[in-house]
Amino acid sequence: MTEIIKLMKRLLQVLCLIIIDLIAFYTSLFIAWTFRAEVIPSFTFISNLPMFNFSYTYFLSLWWMPTIFIFFIFYEDLYDSKLPFWDETKNIVKSVSLASITLMAIITLGKMGDIVSRIVLSGIWIVSLFIFPIFRLLGKKVLYDLGIGREKVLIIGAGNAGRLVMEGLQREKHMGYDVVGFLDDDEQKIGKTIQGKKVFGNIAEFTKFIKELEIKTAIIAMPSLPPERLSALTASIQNNTANTMLIPDLKGIALLNTDLFHLFLEEIFLMNIRNNLKSITNRLIKRLFDISVSIISMPLVVPVIVIIGIIIRLETPGPAIYTHYRVGKNGKIFRCYKFRTMHGDAEEELKEMLHKNEEIRNEWLENWKLRDDPRITRVGRFLRKTSLDELPQIFNVIKGEMSLVGPRPYLPREKADIENHIQVIWSAKPGITGLWQVSGRSNTSYKYRVKLDSWYVMNWSLWLDIAIIFKTIKVVIKMEGAY
Repeated sequence: MTEIIKLMKRLLQVLCLIIIDLIAFYTSLFIAWTFRAEVIPSFTFISNLPMFNFSYTYFLSLWWMPTIFIFFIFYEDLYDSKLPFWDETKNIVKSVSLASITLMAIITLGKMGDIVSRIVLSGIWIVSLFIFPIFRLLGKKVLYDLGIGREKVLIIGAGNAGRLVMEGLQREKHMGYDVVGFLDDDEQKIGKTIQGKKVFGNIAEFTKFIKELEIKTAIIAMPSLPPERLSALTASIQNNTANTMLIPDLKGIALLNTDLFHLFLEEIFLMNIRNNLKSITNRLIKRLFDISVSIISMPLVVPVIVIIGIIIRLETPGPAIYTHYRVGKNGKIFRCYKFRTMHGDAEEELKEMLHKNEEIRNEWLENWKLRDDPRITRVGRFLRKTSLDELPQIFNVIKGEMSLVGPRPYLPREKADIENHIQVIWSAKPGITGLWQVSGRSNTSYKYRVKLDSWYVMNWSLWLDIAIIFKTIKVVIKMEGAY
């Protein structure tokens, strides 16, 4: 009976996800059709296009089209896998793209242009790239709150690794994992709670708690455990649960672009770690992406730059945009553009403050920033909070000195502070935004920001750039972690 209930819950989750995807498809179809029927005919040079009459019957007659989308989503295992939002979105983009190409091929080869406009098909493709991920994000949040698709998780190890896993899963509710608690051998932790989650007992009692709590997935978060004990513990837990996750002692190593190979007889795994930015093709793709996005955004960016420049000049005398020397790719010095956010005598004022105030001096040496910097103007404070002060750097991107996404553009004097990571960081162009801006920004320490920059370079992919750009928009709008 228990297995039947589990199966019914699983089918309910899949059915709910299919309904979400169907709603996403018909929303995309409606938007694409509206654009084709209402917007395009307003342009006189293309007003001779044939018209399609809207009706709900017409929409329902296209029932076979969403089945193609559902098929490719099934093919990518998106009704069964539990992935973080951006990983799932990557697979959704692939699925809807394949489905759209298939639809276009069917319409073209079947000579069905009188039934479905190719402009509508192209519109479905473009719109669905955004609609499907958004609907899935919102839909999964609702399902999680309703308890549909929510899966209990037990974390083995209540140390720092276990705590980080719990925080990550609580943030990524999109995955559907519900941490119920921990097991740990530290007697001082047993019976206590970690951010509201109880440490139930010793690790040796895992079979008892797996049965009592009806655990399907266990996460072993003990990277410092000796290899032999870790191997034995993993085998035992794997024998008692449907899914076992393991956190290896590989923190900081670039693993995002990794392939896993195994040698059966030797019982060992080989990880092939790719450095994508070493590829000429990938560097060309990144450059084309930078240029394309920059040119497309110019009609919006240039008026904003002009308006901000006028406001800066009205508040304080001096140039609205200034240039300062930064270190680019391969250690090359370039002039970086930025809106002026400080008074004209900022450098002299800083020297005086550092000389007179030890507390300010220590903060400056730690972060190369001051939280309450008196040199910043009123407009400048707003520009820094929204990161709009970096908007003129789009011209550095067009010139090829910077990228939209990349490491921070470091000052020449910071060379000694990033010495251990300097070869990695300076192997890529600095970016207007980057991983540190979406990971706490100014709330993070200087050393942590350097590590993030190094990690970004070693794990680069075009999808990572796209994800960071969207995360940056969210962070800037909410003004998170800036000062």
